[in-house]
Amino acid sequence: MGWGEWVAGRIDQRTDDAYLKADTSPISSQISGQVKAVLVGDFEPVKAGDELVQIDDSDYAAQLARAKAAIGSAEAKIQNADSQIVLQQKIIAQSEAVVGEVVADRDRARAEYDRQQAASSEGWTTAQKRENAVADLRRFEAQLIEKQADVDAQRHKIDVLQTQKQQAEAELASRKADLEIARINLARTRIVSPINGFASASRVRIGQFVSAGTRVIDVVPLPYLYVLANYKETQLSRIRPGQTATLTIDAFPGHMLTGHVVDLSPASGSEFALLPPDNATGNFTKVAQRIAVRIEIDHADGLGNLLRPGMSVVPTIHTDEKVSLAN
Repeated sequence: MGWGEWVAGRIDQRTDDAYLKADTSPISSQISGQVKAVLVGDFEPVKAGDELVQIDDSDYAAQLARAKAAIGSAEAKIQNADSQIVLQQKIIAQSEAVVGEVVADRDRARAEYDRQQAASSEGWTTAQKRENAVADLRRFEAQLIEKQADVDAQRHKIDVLQTQKQQAEAELASRKADLEIARINLARTRIVSPINGFASASRVRIGQFVSAGTRVIDVVPLPYLYVLANYKETQLSRIRPGQTATLTIDAFPGHMLTGHVVDLSPASGSEFALLPPDNATGNFTKVAQRIAVRIEIDHADGLGNLLRPGMSVVPTIHTDEKVSLAN
């Protein structure tokens, strides 16, 4: 039996390449500005929503005020457009009334023209009266065409005013979006903790200018820790999620913690390296690869408030437990 086969067949798989880990939240500034206050001391406990750092908000408060004023201006434009539309509708009504008057005058002129034509055929009128009737009819017909054109022009102005109102409404929507952005940026001057835990040492100081993306502090979600154990590939043949593990912490000899396997990494550590090895060139020396195994801590044996990420751990996974391969 080879050494690798003997190692793989062991019931208890142990490694000293393991460490306590936590899903630490790195807190960064989302805006640029000068640090006004650091409200949490190094290593102090914090709760979700607690303010950690304040950035000077004077510029962002001014931007918010300007955005509010811009909304007032856009709303005034819409009201002005509505008023102009109402006024234009009244102008159209007046123009239509004028058209009605001209139509009445034309109808009277046409009736007079018809009478003069009939009287002329019987010799009861003069040429001058007949010519006046013709002139009056043509004059009123010309006026009717002019007034109807004026009504059409006034109606077209309604379409123009409606378009101007739509533009004002679009501007209002844009100004509202600017206002929301201004409110968001103002709120971002208060950097808060997203989780419960403990603050790291602050990375910024009062008066320091920070840019968007500057890391200001970290929050460690103590006591919620887990173990990341880097097992050799030759040790993994019987390790399955769900199996129990016993853990010893170098900092606390004599204390035995218990946990269970959650999952195995989808690839070896070398696959995630910035410069992964290329074994297709040059000489080759076979090196056993390591695969990360995540182990959740079930019982901390009274050490929950003392454990810290980065501490060295020696986990032992008990592979004699029957766990389905589907896990």
